[in-house]
Amino acid sequence: MDVVRDVVAGVLLVSGAALALVSAIGMFRMRDVYARIHVATKPATLSLVATLAAAAIRAPSWSAAALLVLALVLQLWTTPAASHLLGRATRRSGVPPAVPDAVDESWSDD
Repeated sequence: MDVVRDVVAGVLLVSGAALALVSAIGMFRMRDVYARIHVATKPATLSLVATLAAAAIRAPSWSAAALLVLALVLQLWTTPAASHLLGRATRRSGVPPAVPDAVDESWSDD
């Protein structure tokens, strides 16, 4: 049973590291702040989910695993709100998207 747990935890850790790498590369590749907000939250959050799940699988006790799950829940709760507020503040400061994809009547140039 320990071998199965080690393999599952290892796969989760490697996938979490790969997603963190994708997020880091995406921060340099994206052209505007709106795309960077997206790439900073989506893959990074999934990376954290995989990494904390791997740590919870290998936790020495149930209380340690419960703390890791609590950290995960708090992260999943705060990250979307923080990214939304960051995007909202960016828009209110007047930063236009690099490539406007949609028509938005509230966005005016006058």
